[in-house]
Amino acid sequence: MNLLGNAFATRQNYLRGLRALMLHYKRLPEACTVDEIKCFLVHQRDKKQYSSSTVNLRVCALKYYFREVVGRLDLVVAIPNPRVSKFDVEILSIEEVLQLRRACRDMRQLLLVDLLYDAGLRVREVVRLRVSDFDKHHRTITIRNSKGNKTRVVQYGAGLRQSLRAYCKARGGVPKATLIESYKEKGQPLSKRGVQHIIRQIVKRSGIKKRISPHSLRHTYAVHYLNAGGSLQQLQQLLGHEHITTTLHYLK
Repeated sequence: MNLLGNAFATRQNYLRGLRALMLHYKRLPEACTVDEIKCFLVHQRDKKQYSSSTVNLRVCALKYYFREVVGRLDLVVAIPNPRVSKFDVEILSIEEVLQLRRACRDMRQLLLVDLLYDAGLRVREVVRLRVSDFDKHHRTITIRNSKGNKTRVVQYGAGLRQSLRAYCKARGGVPKATLIESYKEKGQPLSKRGVQHIIRQIVKRSGIKKRISPHSLRHTYAVHYLNAGGSLQQLQQLLGHEHITTTLHYLK
């Protein structure tokens, strides 16, 4: 998978899925029957209460293993793909976004919220950002090697520009490498889990009762953009979607 250019997160998720099946039945995946695999997936969904996206990752992991590693095409065909509810993310109002900003404890947290919402970035894109990716003259951010190893350019407004300046001032200067460093490891980028933890804590302090994740802010950005009269085709480019059908879901 590494040679094929699959993302580190994808490799980890696939390994996690295979390990879960092996721990469940105490044997190798190819030693399981189709019915056992189906029961395992139902157990993951109903007993573990994993989301449809997580269950689908389990399916993708198993199919990759059976197809590429052990050559069991019969099992690949026999395992069903669950329907994924990808767009059941809760949307924030403008006032709720402001609540989140007020609940930030420092400029690093505020910058995180603004990058996710004002620029509509993915978590993996945020943690990879470097100062050199910003063009202050044109107010653009170059997102390099994102999903599908693609690079795109997005614009940012006065609000994010102000947060960037305040963040650099608060830390005593412009970062030399990664934009947002880890709280624990100086010089190292903040991890994706670190971002998720910070957003959870901000939401908790804000008093907002909705189920909010970093992706909720990106989703909210997209909906607000369209509600303000933005172009669907332009939004597709801003979000880095390969297919317009993915972007169409934001109209629902």
